[in-house]
Amino acid sequence: MASSPRSDILIELQAAALATRGLRGGILDEPPPRLPMGGTELVGYRDYTVGDDPRHLDWNVCARHDELRVRLFGGRRDCHIRVLLDCSASMAVGSSETKFQAARRITAAVAFAAIDRQARLSILPFSDRLLERIGPIRGLARSGLLLRQLETLPQPEGPTDFRHVAETLVRIDATSGPTVIVSDFCNPETFQSGLDVLRLAGRPLRIVHLVDPEEDRAVTPGDIHLADAESDAAWQVTLTRGQLCRYRELLIQDRERPRQYCQKYRLPYVRTGIRVPSQSELANILAARAPSP
Repeated sequence: MASSPRSDILIELQAAALATRGLRGGILDEPPPRLPMGGTELVGYRDYTVGDDPRHLDWNVCARHDELRVRLFGGRRDCHIRVLLDCSASMAVGSSETKFQAARRITAAVAFAAIDRQARLSILPFSDRLLERIGPIRGLARSGLLLRQLETLPQPEGPTDFRHVAETLVRIDATSGPTVIVSDFCNPETFQSGLDVLRLAGRPLRIVHLVDPEEDRAVTPGDIHLADAESDAAWQVTLTRGQLCRYRELLIQDRERPRQYCQKYRLPYVRTGIRVPSQSELANILAARAPSP
């Protein structure tokens, strides 16, 4: 790939971010805090109540007053946005472009929107584990470096273990903030258990689901060779028309599971094809909202 980002790509990404500036809601919208703790400016104290985060206890004040007191903050909160980018082997598959090509462009668009909001940004590639992190960064001055790092990511390989990825992220990074997951969700059960880990840890989740619309059309009745992109397992089978219909039914069910999960927990969800998205398509992805109750 090119050693430096093309100016047309930079302009397209900046335009997609500007198109959603000031948007109420959207994929990067951060829910209000459950407790009046968020912010960067100390404005006072109040008595500790059950459910308060112990990290907000001011032990010096507690010692002076012989009672538990928590800090109250005001002002704009320091928002840290994370993008989990699927780099497992299934992302290297595609009928036109690969899923990974589209996923990188979407990740870059989310990154530019986060930078435009003055948020801190981290991009976390993953397969069966977290790979080398990009960031955290803040500010437009580093956007070119961010794109170069995205472009030089290794080609997708290896299996997916999203539960392990989620558990690792919760363990090493305790700060909150929107977490955007860009993936083909090729193993819905593993992903669902990982999403549960992040959701129960209080992470606001946003899902971008990549789907190849030609995937089921490439399979026809007769003698065919099947291969698992992530495990390298292979089978030689004879597929009847009835079995093909059943395969397509199961494929549709698998595709629907991430959307149904997001519907159940009212999480922003967007499904997109694997063709590298245009500026307007990127803006529509950034504008994705949580479903209404």
